[in-house]
Amino acid sequence: MMLYEDRYTIVDDKKGREYLDLCREKTIPAVRAAGGQVLCLATGLVGDPGSAFLQMTAFASPDTWQAAQEVYTSGREELVESEQVRLLRQVAYLPDGVPAPEDRRACYSYRRFFIRRANLERFVETSEKGVWPLYHAADCRVLGLWTTLAAADPMEVLLMAGYHGPGHWEETRFVHGKPEGIDEEVWKKGREMGAERNQLRVGSTWVRLFRAHNFY
Repeated sequence: MMLYEDRYTIVDDKKGREYLDLCREKTIPAVRAAGGQVLCLATGLVGDPGSAFLQMTAFASPDTWQAAQEVYTSGREELVESEQVRLLRQVAYLPDGVPAPEDRRACYSYRRFFIRRANLERFVETSEKGVWPLYHAADCRVLGLWTTLAAADPMEVLLMAGYHGPGHWEETRFVHGKPEGIDEEVWKKGREMGAERNQLRVGSTWVRLFRAHNFY
């Protein structure tokens, strides 16, 4: 089973560039050498400070993930103020590897839902067959859908999707109706299944936006 590491790092607000250089030159190459695949590295844009870094990484096994942890144990002490790390599992057909260059976007949404465990299959189905085709038609790119390894009910479901910028994210709230160029059937099915998916939520959902660094 693939494991996914969700790593959220706060750095000294004067050392963001230095941290980014460290990621580019040392951290990400070392993670790759250990067998990991960095799917996304981004900094806070809306809802998080610019000193916040989000890194999503795929690992083929627990052993591969464990081998990569050595990367984070030295050389970062003067940069990192705090860090939270958790492990996730994939629940949909995405992610399917490192995004191809043409599928990378300037910013990513990070949205949390809570649903009953019994509704997970339908939540995934409405996403894959309705919501995602509509968003892909609007030139978004879904990065993936995950949940935590730990069992819980309600359970958390995490969605990440790529946009050309905050304005593109706003446009895809579709408050002005169907955009030009989107097939009527894709629109209808996407909106209907999106409404059904919303009914599966327990409580509220929230979203943050991160600015991507596409050098991985």
